[in-house]
Amino acid sequence: MTRETQSEIYMREYWTGDSRDGLITNGDGYHYLRMQENGAILEALEFYERDDGEEIVTPLPDMSEVNWITDLGFEDFEALEKISQADFDRIKQLTLSSNSSDQL
Repeated sequence: MTRETQSEIYMREYWTGDSRDGLITNGDGYHYLRMQENGAILEALEFYERDDGEEIVTPLPDMSEVNWITDLGFEDFEALEKISQADFDRIKQLTLSSNSSDQL
């Protein structure tokens, strides 16, 4: 039996409120999602920009393997904006940059 492979898609969701890292309240930003076409979230990142312009990215490992449709109850991807893999990769690179600077 072969397992059907799904293409990956890249999306982002606008959010307002408090960041998950607790550093911003009443702010706004985006959740960047690497997903399968069936809605399964493979990787999620939270992004926001501070008042001083610094871009903050926090991985959201608890969102991995959650399904946008079946687990979160959305009927479709209307609440999401399709983005390119390059856009997702740029945000992901910020997490790698901050992790390496934290270790200096």
